[in-house]
Amino acid sequence: MMVRSLNRLLVFGILGLLVLAPLATIVFEALQPDASHHHGMALLQLGVDQHFIHALLGTAGMAALAVVFALPIGLILALLMFYAPPKFSLLWEGLILIPFLIPPYLTAEAWTLLVGPVGLIEQLIHGLGTPLENFLYSLAGMAAVMALHLTPLVYIILRAALQNGDFRLIQAARVHGAGLWRAFRVGVLPLVLPALAAAGLLVFLDTSAEFGVPALLSGYAGVTVLSTSIEAATNVWPVNLPRASAIGLVLCTLGIVAWFFYRPLANENRGQIHQLHYPSRWWSMLPLAAFVLIAMLLPIGAVLAVSFEKAITVGLKFSNFTWHHYHHILSHQSSAFGALKTSLELAALVAFGTMVAALLTANIVRRGGRFAAFLDLLATLPMAIPGVVLAVGMILFWNAPWNHLPVFGTTAILGVAYATTTFPFAMRYARAGLAQIPPLLDNASRVHGSGPLRTFLKVHIPIAWPMLIGGATVVFALSMRELVASLMLQPAGVQVISTYIYANFRQGVIGDGMAMSVIGVLSSALILGVARGLLLRR
Repeated sequence: MMVRSLNRLLVFGILGLLVLAPLATIVFEALQPDASHHHGMALLQLGVDQHFIHALLGTAGMAALAVVFALPIGLILALLMFYAPPKFSLLWEGLILIPFLIPPYLTAEAWTLLVGPVGLIEQLIHGLGTPLENFLYSLAGMAAVMALHLTPLVYIILRAALQNGDFRLIQAARVHGAGLWRAFRVGVLPLVLPALAAAGLLVFLDTSAEFGVPALLSGYAGVTVLSTSIEAATNVWPVNLPRASAIGLVLCTLGIVAWFFYRPLANENRGQIHQLHYPSRWWSMLPLAAFVLIAMLLPIGAVLAVSFEKAITVGLKFSNFTWHHYHHILSHQSSAFGALKTSLELAALVAFGTMVAALLTANIVRRGGRFAAFLDLLATLPMAIPGVVLAVGMILFWNAPWNHLPVFGTTAILGVAYATTTFPFAMRYARAGLAQIPPLLDNASRVHGSGPLRTFLKVHIPIAWPMLIGGATVVFALSMRELVASLMLQPAGVQVISTYIYANFRQGVIGDGMAMSVIGVLSSALILGVARGLLLRR
């Protein structure tokens, strides 16, 4: 009983520091007077703030357009892969999912290298680059970049809905004389509507919280969004933390509302998966190839090409080829190598620490009860809170005059930020691992005299470790790519991969930034591949 009480206290303390404390400080600060207005709460001042209203409309518009772009494409991909799969369907599915692994800010950077007067597309097809540039630097262009990143997520949700459904409905409709469209409307559409709603809410939530894409494109597009407005209130003089907190509270509320609608819809998408095998269709490769080309091959090709170029303006010529950027990144004396080393060390430590904390939390949640339900809600809440809002909360809490813990201003604050944003994913894997343990094993362990700690170490971990390794690799990969919290919280003199890439792109040192992008993506892919190989060997 004492061990369980200490476990509960430890878990609540961890989640309190990671989630509750930053949120509480944001709410408190939002109720303070705005720094630019010495009267009235900052939250109430937003109602008459034209810049905030424009940012709110910009955020809603970008998120809505991303939903409009991502849902039809994801639905088409899911229908093709399910009802008319091409040959080598597993390979095609892997290619469809790769764009989700590329950080959205990197996709935005890649497309800025592709379009424009000196872009790679203009160099190959004269006259095409400029119209594409005009589209990219617009509200619709920003939404399209997010749609390319999130369409694989829509595909996963809708593909699962199709597999969960009863395929006999569409067969019965065709037998009774229904045409293809009517059979789809009667037999398929009702099955995927909850999944479409869930996917749409998830796309809206992720797009409204995105910082990197608007930070790179919105200035040229003449669009303001909430995430960049929050960052500006904390980094542009005069610093206005009450305003940043008030805007963050609005964005956080928007995310939490969308998340609460998403959770029951996602639960409806669970069920028995039917393994069906429809005949292959060669023509289905055409739309799949078009998506893979636009979402993966062109952006990755642009990043690779620029990472080997001496000068972008010279173009794709052998005389313009160089290894200099990679040599600079891997030089032990360079700041780039320091950023790479810091990212790898931080990601590894966060992956280990977060999975341990998630495992302790999941072990309490699996027993049930009100306190367990509260912990489960608290552990998954960061998924609904934009990273920029969490970063503001951490600034307010860890940098408060009364907080003497040596965290803010050190590399540890980045670890805390990464652990907070990745905790829901770690929790999901930990719960899946513990769900594989039959209750009879717990009973047998207690009958033979083992206490809770010994049962946890000798029974739970040996069974759950494959899922724990899978969760650790996901946390590692997400920590390597995190941008907004890294930008807002990084201590003086410290850089990580994401901030190095972002800073070099903004400063025009693009070759070094793209070389770092290649190394960062490959290192994350290598870790994921090794972990997957170990799990398959088991």
